[in-house]
Amino acid sequence: MPHSPIPENRRNRPGGSLQLRLAALIATVACLLAAALGLLTSAASAAQRLDLNRSIVLSRLDQALNTYAQTSAISGDDVALDAPGLPPDLARRVSGGRIATQLVDGPGGPALWAAAGIGTHTVSVRGDYRLERKADQRFDRTIMVLAVGSAAAISLAGLLLAKPLSARVRRVSATARTIADGRLDARIGHVHGSREITELAASVDQMAAALQDRLRAEQRFAADVTHELRTPAAGLLAATEILPDSHEADLVRGRAEALCDLIEDLLEVSRLDADVDTATLEPHHLTEVLQRAIASTALPAELQVVDDTAVLTEPRRLERIVANLLANAHRHGEPPVTVTLHQGTVTIRDHGPGYPADLLAQGPRPFRTGAPGRGKGSGLGLTIAQGHAQLIHTELTFANAPDGGAQATLALPLDTEED
Repeated sequence: MPHSPIPENRRNRPGGSLQLRLAALIATVACLLAAALGLLTSAASAAQRLDLNRSIVLSRLDQALNTYAQTSAISGDDVALDAPGLPPDLARRVSGGRIATQLVDGPGGPALWAAAGIGTHTVSVRGDYRLERKADQRFDRTIMVLAVGSAAAISLAGLLLAKPLSARVRRVSATARTIADGRLDARIGHVHGSREITELAASVDQMAAALQDRLRAEQRFAADVTHELRTPAAGLLAATEILPDSHEADLVRGRAEALCDLIEDLLEVSRLDADVDTATLEPHHLTEVLQRAIASTALPAELQVVDDTAVLTEPRRLERIVANLLANAHRHGEPPVTVTLHQGTVTIRDHGPGYPADLLAQGPRPFRTGAPGRGKGSGLGLTIAQGHAQLIHTELTFANAPDGGAQATLALPLDTEED
């Protein structure tokens, strides 16, 4: 029997697949780690290079100071006394006989200065830092390339590692949706992978098995009760035949007939629920089938045959479906009621208030007749029609026509072997 499917907007909510989300998370972490390691490595390399060059200029300054102390003369490359290009900040820091260094970006490029104060004078050494700065920049570019390459490789690895997990989760999700659609015999089976996924799959299978057992027990109970009611109801109907003609007798007789019809419908629903019926599909043209279905209801309906393409069906069940749809159209809708045949599709339409929103969204359910505007009834007719439609592999859909009225459509499989 049909069950309410999960709406598409709930099945495909935005957010992306688990595989892509895991890969994106791994890529983000990899990029952050690569950036952090790159910055730390670059800073450490630059600091190490600066310390090395600082040691060199300080050594040269020490030699210049020794020479100046012995000869009162300045000698050596880039050694000067009170050099005009000496950074003012460095000059202030070395006053009073102190020694200091400073890296300066000047017009001639970066330079590393070392200076020492001697009395009112300053002895300084200037070291060209352009090559070292270029080395730092090359190292930064190398680190960036390595970081990007590492992040890309880790992201690809994450995508590949996340694929099996995503496939397992999709398998569990697909089976759960199948169970929710009414196929309680669907099972996930054993799933390789983490303990959490294995336990989830086992739990879903256990839930499906428990639901199936409970549903079968309820179906057996309902079928047994209905079958037991069949005999006394038939006896009650027979007893009404011996009542003298009167308004009260007609009322009792009508209620007894309705009760017998309801019991027969319940037995039919039970058989459909239990999946004990099978259908034999054979090629048929539908004009005569639809004429018999309309005649069996004794209800007015106009048959419009656009074309009569051969289809694969079982006429008895199709007649039952059409008869139930016609009865529903007359009980809940308004005339005129039309039956249209076109390219293997049968459309039954009335001109009443249309199907209620919950039926359109969830499909027919037993004992739910929908909006009060569509009349009264047991609500079993559409349920039985949909059950038979599934047996003969026919898609039964319900809709409201744009200009008003309920419209049921039966799309039957075409006979592809017809000449």
